[in-house]
Order: sequence, then structure tokens, then C-alpha cells
Amino acid sequence: MLPREKFLKTGIDSLSDSDLISLLVGSGIKGKDFKTISISILKQIRKEIKNGNEIQLETLSNIEGIGKITAMRILAGMELGRRVYGIYSNERITVQNSKQAYELIKNMSNLKQEHIVGIYLNSRFELLDQKTIRIGGIDNSQLLPRDVISYALESNASYVIIAHNHPSGDCTPSNEDIQLTKRLKQAMDIMGVTMLEHLVIAKNGWKSIDV
Repeated sequence: MLPREKFLKTGIDSLSDSDLISLLVGSGIKGKDFKTISISILKQIRKEIKNGNEIQLETLSNIEGIGKITAMRILAGMELGRRVYGIYSNERITVQNSKQAYELIKNMSNLKQEHIVGIYLNSRFELLDQKTIRIGGIDNSQLLPRDVISYALESNASYVIIAHNHPSGDCTPSNEDIQLTKRLKQAMDIMGVTMLEHLVIAKNGWKSIDV
């Protein structure tokens, strides 16, 4: 399903980061479709933010398939988000307990679909990134540990907090939630990444699955 079709059918909450960029990109070029171009843009943006660099028009314009007009459109969207929501901050956000993690992502309780989110922290418990790992129901056969771990290794994270929402409104962890938590922790331990906890968020509050 194309991003614009997904938007119309299931709402903006169902769109991934690359889907959102795809809406701004619009179309591809010969040999590269818009999805491939959008992924390249997203990787470059994350790289610049991780390195503490300001995202420049020239940087985006140099990506194959992106001209100055599209690059300006993307930067305008990011600037609008910064002004409206204050998504960037000069101060490092630290997450040292369950309550702080919940405050960071409590708006997940309003989502109409299940989202699985990873909160990636450095060795000082400073926030490196918050990433949507999967949209849709938690399914042990489909959510793979590598979906969580690959980005932890890429961002050099020391700790990871997993969170997902229950659109039903009840934050009580299911047996599947608990089994998934155990499986993810075992896989992360092998790779040298510490999984701190798994939060379940809903309209009636939140609960932590101890690991």
C-alpha cells in the first residue's frame, strides 16, 4: 500500500518515518523509486543528528534523486515540527527510571494501532534516539530481535527500553508480551546490549514488565 493510501485508510499514526518522507518526496527517478530515495534521506538525517550536525540544504540536495526543491520541502517540514513541538533541544534528555520513560512516550496511549517503540540510551542513560520499530500487533513470529538490536548497534546504544501500546485501553501485559520480553532480553544479552524494561501503555495507565 502506498503511503498516501495508507494515510487515507488508517491515518497518519500508521505511517513509518520513511512513509512520511515519501509523502514529501512524491516520486522517484529512473532506476530508483521514491521508497529507496526516502530511506536514503532518512539515513542521512539520522546520521547528521547523531553527529550533532545541522541538516543543510546542500547535504540533502546531494542525495541522488533529490533536487533543491524537494530538499527545501523536507527541511521546511522539519522546521515546522521544531517550531510547533520543540522536537530538538540543546539539553540532553536522561531516562533513569520507568516514570521518565513513560513521560517520554505517554502519547502512545492515544494511538489507534499497536506501535512498538525502542528508546535507545548511551552509557550515561542519555537519550540517543526514540525509534518506531513496528506498527501492528505484537506477534512473536514476526517481531525479530534483530529489528531491535540492529539499531542499538548502529547508534552505539548501551541500554534499550521497549514500549508498546494497547489500543484496547488496558495496560495489563499479556502472556505474549511477557514471552516477547524474555526473548528480546536473551538476544540482547548475547549482543552485549542491556534491555532495561518493557513498558505497556494504555488509556488506563502503564505497567512495566520486569526483565
